Amino acid sequence: MFTINLWGSHPDKENDDCWTGIDLETREAAEAIFHAADPVKAIAALPGVSANFYSYHFADTTHVELDGPDVYEVRQVRKTRKRADSGEWKRECAMQAGMAFGCDGYNDEMGW
Repeated sequence: MFTINLWGSHPDKENDDCWTGIDLETREAAEAIFHAADPVKAIAALPGVSANFYSYHFADTTHVELDGPDVYEVRQVRKTRKRADSGEWKRECAMQAGMAFGCDGYNDEMGW
């Protein structure tokens, strides 16, 4: 059994963001998906797989992993997008903390 896993970052990083995986019977089938220009589309084209689901949920896949007997490979399929750090996300988290825990929660989240 061979497994293709789709990741949001490199599998060896500390963040565990393996989004999904699919098991395949043969090494040839797994390698075909692993080496495809777009592994997400290659998986979506398989029988019994929801093409819309894969295309929508896993379009931002950055790394694909092939794992099986006597084989382990990882390759980057697209660059990781860097998030803009405008402080907007921090303020949103602080607002949520403020709604849950009042002024103290807001201030703690903002670091005040």
